[in-house]
Amino acid sequence: MMIGAGIVSLLGYTLFFVMLLALTSGVTYSAYVFMLRRKYAHIPSAKIASFFMGHYPTVRDYMKNNNCPLAGILYEWYKEFGLVFCVHILHNTFVVCLDSKVVKMVMTNSKHTKPTVEYSPFQSLFGTRFVGRSLVSETDHSRWAKRRALFNPAFHRQYLKGLMNIFNESADQLVQDLMKRSDGETVVAMGDKFNMITLDVIGKVGFGLELDILEDANCPFPKAATKALQGLQKSLLDPWYSFNLTSNARTFREESRDACRLLRQIGRDCILQRKEARARGDDVPRDILTYLLDASEELKGDQVFGLEEMIDEFVTFFIAGQETTGNHLSFTLQQICRHPDVLKKILVELEEVLGDRVYVEYSDLAKLEYLMLVMKESMRQFPPVSGASRVLAHEIECCGYTLPKGTRVRVNNFIMGKMELYFDDPDEFRPERFKSSDEKPRHLYAYFPFSLGQRTCIGQPMAMMETRVILAKLLRRFTFQLVPGQRFGLKTELTNKPIDGCKTYISLRE
Repeated sequence: MMIGAGIVSLLGYTLFFVMLLALTSGVTYSAYVFMLRRKYAHIPSAKIASFFMGHYPTVRDYMKNNNCPLAGILYEWYKEFGLVFCVHILHNTFVVCLDSKVVKMVMTNSKHTKPTVEYSPFQSLFGTRFVGRSLVSETDHSRWAKRRALFNPAFHRQYLKGLMNIFNESADQLVQDLMKRSDGETVVAMGDKFNMITLDVIGKVGFGLELDILEDANCPFPKAATKALQGLQKSLLDPWYSFNLTSNARTFREESRDACRLLRQIGRDCILQRKEARARGDDVPRDILTYLLDASEELKGDQVFGLEEMIDEFVTFFIAGQETTGNHLSFTLQQICRHPDVLKKILVELEEVLGDRVYVEYSDLAKLEYLMLVMKESMRQFPPVSGASRVLAHEIECCGYTLPKGTRVRVNNFIMGKMELYFDDPDEFRPERFKSSDEKPRHLYAYFPFSLGQRTCIGQPMAMMETRVILAKLLRRFTFQLVPGQRFGLKTELTNKPIDGCKTYISLRE
């Protein structure tokens, strides 16, 4: 009896301490949330739906009801509150700033760093390593800068000029694939086709891989890349998803983890095979993979950059080099199809520059001036990535409001591209707005589809070259007609893509 009473007493004390701990934790958390909200009380903000959840229910319901990304509700709040406003999600707070002067101040000063809280899911997705502390997810600027310097030669103009054969060959592959579907009646989701061919290109130019995805419908790489990005998007938008115990959530998390493992295993095999080839003295291309191996030698003894770190960069370059370029191609083709006058001007320019030639030379790219304007205008309306975040290293002034040190500032080029403050008639698709002039453009620091400052996308020159070659080949060979009834908004799976996939009917151009 005494033993039983002792056990009951012990359980009682244990329950008391658990309840006390829970109460203390709840009070501490509530106090932290209260002080954080008070810290930013001077900044405009929408009405908070819940003390503990902040704006999360409002954001979640708006995105679900309007089938739009986070930028959709941020745009509505901009129209209500102006250039600066505050958003509270649980115990996290960020300030949206749409003033181009502040964008310049924040994005071009490397002292303002990427927020760790937003990039930890990049490093490890649902407990499985994704891209680690790669060029995209590294928040320590000094570490990032040293590694970025090692990769810069892989994107030097002389190296990129040597990729024109691959760009042309891959574009020709896509042409041959579309020829089979150019009856004017078959629905072709060009978003899928562009994602396939851009994945093929980054495989060839970056890692010497022949994926042949257009021919191999069972290639697992595209599905794995998509699933990993979907998992990343879910983890960023739903803070509790990692703890969701429903069968659908558990299955989704496991599929996301499997996707990460597959991508990393492909990277591991690719890297080990190249290392073996170098050890044998075989000739190997000077591609991104070779620079990865060189970087591992240069960083040895300085900081850890072993096999797993090389795999981090492998996955990063594949995802970043494929997704954004494929989506940009989709949005641009979609807009060209919607504006016959734009298409007519492109065709005239292609005839003037290329004549009867099928091969696109490097020297041709600079002459395709109007096509470049079209691509820029497409990225204004539909940027591949909506914006960026930085943690302030020191206090700044923003539109009359003081933002304290440590504030997470979010800039959004998707919203800024819609603002008449920076662009006349922003709803119009008008490529000519990007023509060079002697006047300082109003949109300076309001248009940054490849980010700004030192952390500008390293692959921008290659992406713009690849895009021009592919569009030039397709538009000269085919007529594209958008399938009626599809929507022209965007959906976000970390990157932005056409909500209905840019579905078209294709026929041969006479």
